[in-house]
Amino acid sequence: MSTLEVCLVRHGQSVSNAEGVWQGQGDSPLSDLGRTQVEALGGALAEQRYDLVLSSDLSRAAETAKASGVEVEHDRAWREIDVGDWEGLTMEQVVERFPEQIAALKDRRAFAIGGGESWPDVFQRADASLQALRKRMPNGGRAIVFTHGGIIAALLSGLLGVRDQFPWPLGRMRNTGRTTLRFSGPRVELVAHNDDSHIPVALQQAYEPRPDQVVVQLTSVAANRATDVTVAADFNSEIKSARNAGAGGVVSVSGTSHQIAELAQSTSGASSREFRFVEPLQGRSSKLLISESHQMLLDYGLPIVQI
Repeated sequence: MSTLEVCLVRHGQSVSNAEGVWQGQGDSPLSDLGRTQVEALGGALAEQRYDLVLSSDLSRAAETAKASGVEVEHDRAWREIDVGDWEGLTMEQVVERFPEQIAALKDRRAFAIGGGESWPDVFQRADASLQALRKRMPNGGRAIVFTHGGIIAALLSGLLGVRDQFPWPLGRMRNTGRTTLRFSGPRVELVAHNDDSHIPVALQQAYEPRPDQVVVQLTSVAANRATDVTVAADFNSEIKSARNAGAGGVVSVSGTSHQIAELAQSTSGASSREFRFVEPLQGRSSKLLISESHQMLLDYGLPIVQI
């Protein structure tokens, strides 16, 4: 059975990202930091070869796609969600000007954001884009798509079968973060999520936990069958105790690749039996955000590299 690998890449930081305003299908260019991120991404992709390279036609994605170093096919179907009249506004301005829409958002009701698209609209568009890609590559291969955070989140939530959940169990995509999926028949495997390890550590977007949250950095270690039961008990105990012991900070926990993959699977709440997390290689890092009422994977299966 053929295997198709698809790498989904969020664009580099845009000027709108840097200014903290809403951007949908407005054409905000890359910021200075965004260009630095794209340059670093280019180094990571230099040795990679893809059979198909696609990009949203919005400039922040199209400029990021140049990191591939090859000819790129632009497609507006991979654009970000259209946020209509929210475009260019801060969240505070949106709350002030669109109270009815904010109320609908809190109630988890579907509506056209700012008069643009609703999330169901985006789900349909994202699913159709992925389906079209897969039809173009019936014999498998490798594809890379330079797109937007909302589109990547829409695709992942659909593949996991968790579109009725909010917040979604996989963290917001970081700029130039890569998510790698493998498709083999009906089976979908997530190899890595939100991988921005190509960016110098000082410039990476670190998650700052609130006082009621803790970030658990999970590092995969070699399995030892003789001590599997003890290791499993210790691992589960450390995850539970991290909720209180590390509140407001970061806690490091080691576990076997199997344990970390199983934790990712349960955290995601995947309802699709076809979706599986690939066990990360020894020494790979994943981050789990824990609060009193929720768990979320910020990233998964990243190499630990000091750049």
